[in-house]
Amino acid sequence: MSLFINPPEWLGAGVIDPGAAAKVWDFLISGGFFMAFIGLCSVIAVSVAIHRAFALRRARVLPAHLENELAQLERLVAEDDTARLGSILATSDSTLAKVACVALSGEHATRDEAAAAVEVTAREEVVKLQSGIAVLEVVITIAPLLGLLGTVSGLVRVFGTLGDGAAGGDPALVARGIAEALNTTIAGLAVAVPTVIAHSYFTKKIERFAVRMEVLMGMALAVYYRSAFFMNETVGGPGVPGGQAAAAAAGSSAVEG
Repeated sequence: MSLFINPPEWLGAGVIDPGAAAKVWDFLISGGFFMAFIGLCSVIAVSVAIHRAFALRRARVLPAHLENELAQLERLVAEDDTARLGSILATSDSTLAKVACVALSGEHATRDEAAAAVEVTAREEVVKLQSGIAVLEVVITIAPLLGLLGTVSGLVRVFGTLGDGAAGGDPALVARGIAEALNTTIAGLAVAVPTVIAHSYFTKKIERFAVRMEVLMGMALAVYYRSAFFMNETVGGPGVPGGQAAAAAAGSSAVEG
């Protein structure tokens, strides 16, 4: 029982002022049952934010070297120097590489077909990037509500004691009880506000990645499907079906001739 009255020893250890640690512990304990759920929300929000921070690193989504290669695709095609790009696409596990492989695969007869395939693949990859964002939205919603629920519960308990003798009629005790009841609202908002910031940051970051991929794939498809390169071979691979068919037809004509 003393665990819920006095702060644990580790809370006041090290450089933390024991007095401040005791006040923090009292603040948490005064919130009662609902403070535990708010604390759980904070742990979940921090865990998701850390995971998304690592998953949404630019090197894992839009590697600079691959982005530069795709931006120079027109020059690479003109110089017939696409081996490096093909090697990068074959070995990279980034989001951009997955989308670019679809765009430059040569499996689509027209640019419109390729653009539709790229759009579907890009949408799927963006959904993967958004994994965990919904959890932050849930925390943003329920943390303040849990705080409000804790406050209402505390106020009901405080006002329920007003008619119970002298203790219930003491204004100082009533005021203290109300202040403690409001602690859960403070805690709920303290969890929700940073979570809103993290949610907005990751959402905008994903949006910037998506727009940049759209621009790069638009340029890549334009270059790829208007060049003679499309008629002969794919990036780092064998000839596209159209090119192979044309070559086979030409060979057949030569044999018949």
